[in-house]
Amino acid sequence: MAKIIPFPASTRPSPPPDMGLDAFAPDQDGLGEWVRETFLDEDGPLFNERHAHLREAPIGWLWTTAVATNHDRQVAGQCKLVGPMSSKWSSAMAHFQLRQWFGYVPDILITISALHARQADDWAFCALIEHELYHVGQATDMYDMPRFNRDGYPILEMRAHDVEEFTDVVARYGAQATGVADMVRVANNGPTVGEARMRLACGTCMTARRA
Repeated sequence: MAKIIPFPASTRPSPPPDMGLDAFAPDQDGLGEWVRETFLDEDGPLFNERHAHLREAPIGWLWTTAVATNHDRQVAGQCKLVGPMSSKWSSAMAHFQLRQWFGYVPDILITISALHARQADDWAFCALIEHELYHVGQATDMYDMPRFNRDGYPILEMRAHDVEEFTDVVARYGAQATGVADMVRVANNGPTVGEARMRLACGTCMTARRA
């Protein structure tokens, strides 16, 4: 049996109710703040030290009602790093749009399907959020030591999920959070946080698999 969620359900952010068809809307209901307080702060109810490098990272959270599919599965979320602006118009246009949405250009952009969020239970929603956070890791040097920039902040990089990350998500939310059958051994020990049922795909993962 799933454990009781460690936060009031009423505090979980929701997509804007007036989003039209195929729309995109920046988070205005505190999703980013909720994620930080829930998963990144050390006293958060679902704190995960594996995301410690993201505590100070500027993350832009975006809702969308656009339907995307990959390998015949509906995409529920996608994560990407925002690169520096180049001389190409497409890059300048992307940075301009980000400033229009957030007032600045974030280092990380995470898009969440509003359609999925509205019907997902709390555990499935939390599993999706952590799944996307796991896609941003801290770069390491040739000695496997974490890298930092000249200002002392972690240097971030995109990463695919390895067995360790999948095991952690399974242990926290249950086997169905990842859809990986060979994690049954971990799941049999019982989830440490809650049982998630996320049947939709992560766009970042599916893109990596196709590549």
